[in-house]
Amino acid sequence: MKSISTIIGVALLFLAGLCYFIDWYALVPAFTVLGIAIITRKALEPLIIGCTIGFVLLAMQGGSEEYFPEGKGMIFPLNMFDGMFTSIARDAHDQGLIWVILVCILYGAFVQLLGASGGIKAVGRYSENHVKSKKQSLIMTYFLSFFFFLDDYLSALSVGNTMRPITDKFGVSREKLALVLSFVCVPLTVIFPISTWTIFYGSQLAAIEGGVLDSAGKVITSPIEAFLGTIPYNFSAWISIILGALVVFHLVPDSKGIKEAESNVKPIEPIVAKVKKNPGKEGKLVYFILPLSVLIWCTVFPYPWDMDYWGSITPSTEVIFGNIDALRGIVTAVVFTYLYFLIFKVIKFNKISKHFVLGLETITFVLTVLGFTYLLKDVQNALGFNEFVASHLQGISWLNGSTLPFIIFALVSWICWATGSNWGIYAILVPTTAIMSHTLGADFWLSQGALASGTVWGAAACFFSDNRVLTAQSCKVDMMKHGISQFPYQLVIFGVSSVMYLVAGFIL
Repeated sequence: MKSISTIIGVALLFLAGLCYFIDWYALVPAFTVLGIAIITRKALEPLIIGCTIGFVLLAMQGGSEEYFPEGKGMIFPLNMFDGMFTSIARDAHDQGLIWVILVCILYGAFVQLLGASGGIKAVGRYSENHVKSKKQSLIMTYFLSFFFFLDDYLSALSVGNTMRPITDKFGVSREKLALVLSFVCVPLTVIFPISTWTIFYGSQLAAIEGGVLDSAGKVITSPIEAFLGTIPYNFSAWISIILGALVVFHLVPDSKGIKEAESNVKPIEPIVAKVKKNPGKEGKLVYFILPLSVLIWCTVFPYPWDMDYWGSITPSTEVIFGNIDALRGIVTAVVFTYLYFLIFKVIKFNKISKHFVLGLETITFVLTVLGFTYLLKDVQNALGFNEFVASHLQGISWLNGSTLPFIIFALVSWICWATGSNWGIYAILVPTTAIMSHTLGADFWLSQGALASGTVWGAAACFFSDNRVLTAQSCKVDMMKHGISQFPYQLVIFGVSSVMYLVAGFIL
């Protein structure tokens, strides 16, 4: 598998070099980033290298008056340092980057507080009391994942660690437990309008040059509202969730790998499988439900004293979704959870502060990657990437508005599968997909849905993606065994999704 990835990565780097020699400079950073990402299986380093190469090319051209006016005429690396400042300052001025940073770091803190309170473990104890058979343990695993839609990391770690002792008790193989999680963890985050994936993906859509228009012709500024349009077209996510239900209800037979794993399950002593109980230190279910309820309510609805909203509200989807504000929701939820745990002595003050800061630290890497994706987009635009793509799409017979969604989904799916990366690739390709759909006359939301769907499938199917690592870790199963045993199901999801994008492309 690694050798195949290396071959693909080297081929992309060769294309980057070829593009340089034929003066297609606009494509060099993108091919470089993808090639290095496939070879190294990392996200940050390829972005840094791609940005560096982009600024070298810009320096050779004398700079960009439109995107980096103050750096025009500067030599490398001075133009890159100036470009980083200019890009961040521009995004901060537009409030886009600052909004995403605040939401991401507060989500990290919120998740840490929920885990430290014992509320997540309380969900597991509640589940244990209502599970009486092997089939029920799988059904409970499947539906429990729906409560952790905020983040795929939260879902993989929480549900895996919570349900593993229970499924062990009923003789479920850990490969099958991990399989059920793979059906739900990532797909749910792009189906529910409130999640870390929705916020990040929506922010990329809202940042498209020229803006994204709603049905009334107004520019959409809310990331969540922007992403809502893609949800019906995230076919791989919907199919994954449906297939997961069919598997846990035994309506679809197990694959060969899962059958072998099930047949090799060793009996586990009840004392080992049983969830430990210590009433004096147990968390309560309310520690999970109440903060989550506050988060959802305050994200969807404005504060009670906002009479501009409540005084003239008329029931409609536009009114509800048009007022969704993830920052308002997470700020309120974090403040409420912090004070609630402190006043009612759920957690000691020192522990609350420790986990709050830990939550901020865990999101640092994601924010760094996010910053360089913004920079890479600006560099590519400065090199004329958008104009290049638009001008070279004309006259390609097999690439048209009907086939574009399928091609986007297929290519992005396998790129993400080969690299284990999804957010970075999505951020790079959002503006390109927007230009292509406009130029070829394809449905905008279908094309963007195909892009998001491809990254979701790649993240779920990849043998070494971060979600696979966390799922294997929480289920205590070998990562490669998990990846191989669930891959036949992922191929089914890919095949059905591909057909649906072909059909939808010709219909819409």
